Amino acid sequence: MLNTTLTELRCPKRKKGNHRCLSPLKLHPKMQTRVAATTEIFEVRSGSLECTQCHTRFPILEGVAILVDDVRTYLFSHVKGIAQRVKIEDIPKEYRSEFIEAYDEIKQEHIEEDLEAERVNALYLMNHYLDTSSHLKNSSLPWWKPAQSPASPLVDELIQNYWDRGPFAQIQTWLAQRTENRSPLHTIELGCGVGGLYRALKPHLKSYLGVDGSFASISLARHLTLGTPDRSSLRVPGDLLQGSVSRGTAIPVELDTSGHVDFIVGDLESLPLRSEGSDLCITLNAIDMLDAPENLPKTQASLLKPGGIAIQSCPYIWHEKIAKRLRKLLPKEINDSARAVSWLYEQSGFKIELNQEHVPWLFFKHFRQIELYSVHIFVGRKSSSPIT
Repeated sequence: MLNTTLTELRCPKRKKGNHRCLSPLKLHPKMQTRVAATTEIFEVRSGSLECTQCHTRFPILEGVAILVDDVRTYLFSHVKGIAQRVKIEDIPKEYRSEFIEAYDEIKQEHIEEDLEAERVNALYLMNHYLDTSSHLKNSSLPWWKPAQSPASPLVDELIQNYWDRGPFAQIQTWLAQRTENRSPLHTIELGCGVGGLYRALKPHLKSYLGVDGSFASISLARHLTLGTPDRSSLRVPGDLLQGSVSRGTAIPVELDTSGHVDFIVGDLESLPLRSEGSDLCITLNAIDMLDAPENLPKTQASLLKPGGIAIQSCPYIWHEKIAKRLRKLLPKEINDSARAVSWLYEQSGFKIELNQEHVPWLFFKHFRQIELYSVHIFVGRKSSSPIT
């Protein structure tokens, strides 16, 4: 974690009545390194953050600040991604013995579908950082084409036609089209994953803070954007006969020393962030993963300055339990997901100013499998002034 990130953070601990503490935090670094020799910006590799009010402590492990309501439960439920990157002796003493037990248990399992799994993060790395001009490491071969066997003409057609036209591209287009007040934007991204949107939008941003629940994703995002160490390899799927991830990629690591960009672990439903500090708040493909989707627009509104912009996108793959809850909230005349989510944002004080249906969003699973989603994406403004 960068020391410059501290001013944006607040205590996420929940108190009586389910209210968050939201008090400022104090930084207790154990190991730190300077980002640039001539600045006061430094990277905290280990240590903790302490709430100035309730005195709850939140660990910083291998540079990743873990700012969640229940640290103990988080460490055990994300043991796979943490254990791959953090030495056991660096786990806080009060959690260490139980962490070792949890790690011993997962070594007996084969689970590759959770958000800490290498294969899952590989799919997001491709989605965030590769385009149709990208190649494999030390090769001129496009990343989706096999070297030894015939390529799938169907997979090739889908990638060529749709891969570069996803939500990232749509947001880039919208921000590039601003005609007034083109000053750079203070930006929060909720559910940032492995951090590729920052690189895509960098020319338009003054500052950026990415928040995600996956330790592995945040570690990778910090590695690729800030040059911080990450012990995992950057590999992607090929032929599954060779393993779940078997091919090296040529994703370049960038070194941003500005002190205005960082990534932290946090829970979207108990965010560790100060209110009304951002011009732009982006949440992509997350609302259908929340138990209470109606809270997301309220959350984004709370983070934005008056007149700030929220961007939301999703293919709306609802779980029936959540869909049932959502149907109870909606007026009878609204019977599709896109209109439903737009209505939720309007009820939270947003004016929908730009709207795009059926934006393609692809996941390359391996040489013979690709997933194609149809995404709804829109821009909402917290006030009634027109988007610029």
